[in-house]
Amino acid sequence: MVDGMRMYYAEHGTPDGPPLVLLHGFTGTGDFWSQQLAAFGAHYRLLVPDLRGHGRTDNPGGAAAMNHRQFAHDIIALCSVLGLERAAFCGESTGAMLQLSLALYAPDLAAACILAGATYYFSDESRAIQRQVTPDTMDEVGRAYVQKIHTALGPDHWRSVLEAFHALHTHAHTEDFPEEEELRGIGVPVLIIHGDRDEFFPVEVPAGLYRLLPDAELCLLPNTGHLPPQERPDWFNAIALDFLARRYVGNAAGLSLNQVASNGAIFMDWHAAPETYSRTLSGEAVAPCRCSRRSR
Repeated sequence: MVDGMRMYYAEHGTPDGPPLVLLHGFTGTGDFWSQQLAAFGAHYRLLVPDLRGHGRTDNPGGAAAMNHRQFAHDIIALCSVLGLERAAFCGESTGAMLQLSLALYAPDLAAACILAGATYYFSDESRAIQRQVTPDTMDEVGRAYVQKIHTALGPDHWRSVLEAFHALHTHAHTEDFPEEEELRGIGVPVLIIHGDRDEFFPVEVPAGLYRLLPDAELCLLPNTGHLPPQERPDWFNAIALDFLARRYVGNAAGLSLNQVASNGAIFMDWHAAPETYSRTLSGEAVAPCRCSRRSR
């Protein structure tokens, strides 16, 4: 029980390894991380919860409680119940965004944060796209998937999850995210991994977040959408493990990334001068996006 709420989590990996908490996105479950368990579990004790109202975790607060700040409080409470005084966090989409609040609320708990497919505000364009995700508008394959992973709390619970997602992007205010000045005060090492073809949050979004956070690294994956851990698991795993080795467990050398993309589609040599790449979208050149390491 976490603050009176039944919260499901699974453990994987190395039992006596440094703890790493994996956080899924809205409408997902901890099963999202299936392609990371072996790679991450070889080095870390993995804690993989279902967020409030998702999968096998209760939601006594209803749709109003399904927001980034509340999710962050839930994860902090779970870590307290498990006796974790310090941990690294890795999240996708909502699981990434909630870490911005978590790092503010519990800076001593958050040793390092990895954000994939994240934003720090909802633009009108993003809201419009995400409002289209409802029980009645989802395609048959998507609806069947959401139904399947959300049966633990009842046969119709999947509808509640989608309705909460729709409400978040219809009624949510910027207060659900930390203010920019608060972001500038986050001292936790942060790695931002983002697909350059993310349909929800274009590359200007992670670039803006990177500029606000004082100890951040940014990596843009080419020809990748909103779900880097699933779309590019080999790249994602190697990049994340390198960051964790350097910034969490203190292995300054990190991992060799020269072979992460043998086809040359992504540079991935952070130990030399950062390289840049640009792409063309709809006939318009996009400004070069830098993949770099920064700590100040």
